[in-house]
Amino acid sequence: MITRQEFPYLQELVINDAYAVKNLRVPVFEPGQEFKHLVLTGRNGSGKTTVLQAFVEVIRHDASNGQTAETLIPQLRAAVATGNSAQSIVDVWHKTIDKLDKIKAIFSSVNGASYTGFLKFNTQIVIALFEATRKIQLKEVVTVAREDALEAQIAQPQAGQSPAEFFKQYLVNKKVFQVFDAMDGKREGAKQQELFFAKLEDTLAKIFEDPATKLEFIREKFEFYISLSDGRRFTFNQLSAGFSAFLSILTELLMRVDLLRKQANDYTYDPCGFVLIDEPETHLHLEMQYQILPLLTNLFPNLQFIVATHSPAVASSIKNATVFDLSTGQALGDTAAGSSFSELMQTHFGLENEYSNVADKILEEVAEIGQMPDRAAALARMQKLLEEQGRYMSPVLRLDVQAHLLHLQREQAA
Repeated sequence: MITRQEFPYLQELVINDAYAVKNLRVPVFEPGQEFKHLVLTGRNGSGKTTVLQAFVEVIRHDASNGQTAETLIPQLRAAVATGNSAQSIVDVWHKTIDKLDKIKAIFSSVNGASYTGFLKFNTQIVIALFEATRKIQLKEVVTVAREDALEAQIAQPQAGQSPAEFFKQYLVNKKVFQVFDAMDGKREGAKQQELFFAKLEDTLAKIFEDPATKLEFIREKFEFYISLSDGRRFTFNQLSAGFSAFLSILTELLMRVDLLRKQANDYTYDPCGFVLIDEPETHLHLEMQYQILPLLTNLFPNLQFIVATHSPAVASSIKNATVFDLSTGQALGDTAAGSSFSELMQTHFGLENEYSNVADKILEEVAEIGQMPDRAAALARMQKLLEEQGRYMSPVLRLDVQAHLLHLQREQAA
């Protein structure tokens, strides 16, 4: 199985033409260094989703063909230029060029090996794209499924299907095989199934911020319940939109990584690959937005996450990441993790300052009062502002206004 040192991660992205963005270089990490994750920010219409979709087209091509997109495109252009082929074939070539040439991906591994694509190890890696609109709806389970059929549904779902739909079936199978392994004296197999459920339960406890979270299996119904310490109890299909959106990502990755570990006969193995997520913050409250990437990167340390987000909580949540603003072309490295939300809102999310519109108007009036030549009138107006608008002021803003008021009072007393 391919290792983290051998795997070619995305080292640089060159956006040729993503409609709103053209001829833009996106550096991710320096050659020879450990990989970093990539967080794309920018205003609506800046091309974040287009870039994600273009990138997944390239890596899926490079994982299923012996020739990389980078070498194929100039050959297709040369073939088109000769004018010797039928129009139907030329049309196909144009579509291929359009699909693969929106971006150019530069890959680099720690060991410095030349990039030749992913075909030789495409069955050993994870390539996943999660669209902005997602919700988990698990299929009902009535019996144990054949392992080979279930694994095929997860690895190669039909159009319009998500592997996450089969998560309950996957859990039921694991529970049953855990019992069979124990009955047959296969202690290692039974132990690995037990560890899987323990890790899943621990992850759910972190998601629900409740250390006492339990995952209960009701075998008569082939149903799983999540039980919290406050007495709440619900199935995966009864989750709120936010938890459902997050678990649609988590459950698919858990299954795909578990299958690769089974294939390698090594349940400590951490597969390499790429996970692209459009708006991971979908439906999540602020605290959970801040936790989603740390949870995923800790669970899957060899996967490179490439996400598009509107959330400063997501952008500042992990250390080993490059934050890149498609609207301005500005990159933010390790300092993103140490930036305040207000800093990020101004530098990477298009706001002119950290204050609300109401606060802006209060500050404008404070500045206007400060310029009044009649200082007694200025003092009276500042006092009136504090009385009438004080309830709309945060503690920091109120302190600022009070400081100006104190200055005017001292002027009058002098």
